[in-house]
Amino acid sequence: MTMRDPDHHIDGVLRRFDPAGPALPLMFDSPHSGTRYPDDFGHDCPRDRILWGQDSFIDEIYAAAPDAGTWLLCADFPRTYIDANRALADIDPAMLDGPWPGEVIANPKADQGIGLIWKSAGAGVEIYERKLSVAEAERRIDGYWRPYHDELTAIAELIRARWGRRWHINCHSMFSPEFAATLGRDQVPAADVVLGDREGTTCDAGFVDAAKRAFEAEGLSVAVNERFKGVELVRKFGDPQAGCHSLQIELSRRLYMDEHRIEKSAGFEPLQAAVTRVIGALARYVNDEVTR
Repeated sequence: MTMRDPDHHIDGVLRRFDPAGPALPLMFDSPHSGTRYPDDFGHDCPRDRILWGQDSFIDEIYAAAPDAGTWLLCADFPRTYIDANRALADIDPAMLDGPWPGEVIANPKADQGIGLIWKSAGAGVEIYERKLSVAEAERRIDGYWRPYHDELTAIAELIRARWGRRWHINCHSMFSPEFAATLGRDQVPAADVVLGDREGTTCDAGFVDAAKRAFEAEGLSVAVNERFKGVELVRKFGDPQAGCHSLQIELSRRLYMDEHRIEKSAGFEPLQAAVTRVIGALARYVNDEVTR
């Protein structure tokens, strides 16, 4: 299945797809599938050393979501440029040529070089040989991070205003344990799918269980909160006590792509079809919740 034209887009920044049929209070977003590299990126390491940072093809894998009555938002910029799944305070001030005017918090992602603005490409490769200017970082926030968050917030508020409740799926991919070893990373789950709800704090257990059962029905192994528990976007949009449920889904790249060449494999279409059926199962779950 190919992606239809977006209902709204900001060139090089985001694409928004609205429900194609009767709408449900369910939204999907893919913050890391962007492949439009801004002209002012100015990275010093070779481009091919940072391509693994993309959640390549995840936007296509979830392309059927609007046909199930949901919203889908996709970033077009790469997460290595600025990461939409980080808080603004997740910046590493040591990367900058001057004092950062905003809040800074201690964060393990920034310590790993993969905070708001990435500095490490893994395996000892640094993305920049220079310090970034504060103005440069602020331009990335204002031109890319903030529009993405504003658009997702607008969808979330529209849903909440109409239904009083909301379900959100944050879509990602994870490298295989074998590929992770080439980057000097360990403890990558062997499961095909990892669901994350920040240890039960962003999502009702029923929604997690529905996703788990749907993926398992496709013959895929599923882990919950194993390393990938969810970061900024599920934290921001998940408030189960208020009826707002946010779940992160990580799909293993070995299922659908050659991780070294960044190319689709023979597994792409079968996985896309399986995910389309999972989307349908989750849409039915949400519909049952709002009509019971």
